[in-house]
Amino acid sequence: MFVLFHSGNMFLDFLRRRPSEGSRASEFTPLFVAGAPRSGTTILHAIVCASRRTNGYINECSYFTGLLHPLLVGLDTFDVHTKHYFPSREAFVVHHADVLRNELHRIWQYTGCREILALKDPMLTPLIPHVAKALPETKFIVSVRDPRATISSRIEVLKRETQGKPVTDAQLQTFCAEYVHMYGTIANSLSDLEGRILLVDYRDVVNGQVFEKLAAFDLGNIDAEAIWTETIADPTPSASDPWATALHGKKPSVASVYRYREVLDDRTEQLIMDACGPVAQVLGGI
Repeated sequence: MFVLFHSGNMFLDFLRRRPSEGSRASEFTPLFVAGAPRSGTTILHAIVCASRRTNGYINECSYFTGLLHPLLVGLDTFDVHTKHYFPSREAFVVHHADVLRNELHRIWQYTGCREILALKDPMLTPLIPHVAKALPETKFIVSVRDPRATISSRIEVLKRETQGKPVTDAQLQTFCAEYVHMYGTIANSLSDLEGRILLVDYRDVVNGQVFEKLAAFDLGNIDAEAIWTETIADPTPSASDPWATALHGKKPSVASVYRYREVLDDRTEQLIMDACGPVAQVLGGI
């Protein structure tokens, strides 16, 4: 039903033996918070960063995510180009894994050397299987939100960006494809990620049930009053940022759970469920 991101297929095919972990890998646990855009990754990350075991809240690690693309390019072009630089695909993966570890170690030092380095980037979501293979010490928490709520929020962002212009069917289909791509990759890899991934229903995030699940995922007890109290980046969004919401920088609220009913008509809701419902159901998002 779901198709893995094309450029990663060779990665999953050729990487059969995990690269050895360097001494730096045992100093801390890299933990990535992910999920489709507008699925609640920011508030989930803020909750994770309220743990005494993690660094303070910090903005997206998009720079680190960008370091993953050379790995995929190198594997996709291995037989044509990359083989001239490394004795094997495995040697190339081991080399690039060391590059990734070095950067994570630098970030870990910069953010305070806590037991868990907690980073977040929605764009990392479809790359999780590749990160997991290259860096077996990593763990992942993925926010899974009802596609109607997720895409209605994307629609609201688009309307702010375009000063209220109507959303076309083509734009809606793009949002749906993004949702399926993000979560379909995870759905395809659940067995490989067993024990290292926690899927979190967005409804549990806003109603407070997520704390028990995070504690069981080795984050310890998290005080709800500690959310946003220790931050590396200012969580206050710019007033002109179309991606900002009234809930940004505030405590979880159930107000956003069913707000999609105010945005979507019946036809649009059905289109979203037809496209995204199957993958959401697999991951428990509906």
